[in-house]
Amino acid sequence: MKQKNCHNNTVIRLDECTFLGKGHSGSVYLMNNGKVVKIFKNPETCKEEYYILKKLSDGPYYPKPFEFHNHYMIREYIGGTNIREYIKKNGTSENLIIEIIKFLCYIKENGFKKIDVRFAHIFVQEDTSIRVIDPRNSYTKKVYYPKHLIGDLETVNSLDLFWDILKDSKPYLFRSWYRKMQK
Repeated sequence: MKQKNCHNNTVIRLDECTFLGKGHSGSVYLMNNGKVVKIFKNPETCKEEYYILKKLSDGPYYPKPFEFHNHYMIREYIGGTNIREYIKKNGTSENLIIEIIKFLCYIKENGFKKIDVRFAHIFVQEDTSIRVIDPRNSYTKKVYYPKHLIGDLETVNSLDLFWDILKDSKPYLFRSWYRKMQK
């Protein structure tokens, strides 16, 4: 199925933007209008991420996409505090772990093959809900349990709390993921 580009001919002047960061796929800048421009190294990666975000735009976790232009997209800015910094300052709460589990269930229910997320991509909001900025390889890479997330939780001494809450709230996921982690 051929996808059409969603162009609005927005003029972007990077010298008027604030650099937010650089990742595996490209660089991200905050524009003066409060939106983000993400510039990709590979146009296919840009297109893939745009359509994933478009598909999930009614959901609570990922940024809303606005425009797609070959090597870059314009999307919603996700503020908040990176989860690693949040935990360092506030500790890990039961509510935060529940939010993470809800997110993992959401991506599973939406057909993701990659049931994982890295701390670098999770931002805690003022109400302790979470937002996630990178759905890369969500429908193509097969990761059937939150392998990287488990490692990240372990580094901040929160893995036991995660397992306890998962075991009580989603015992079938606990059994499956715990078994896979042991291999």
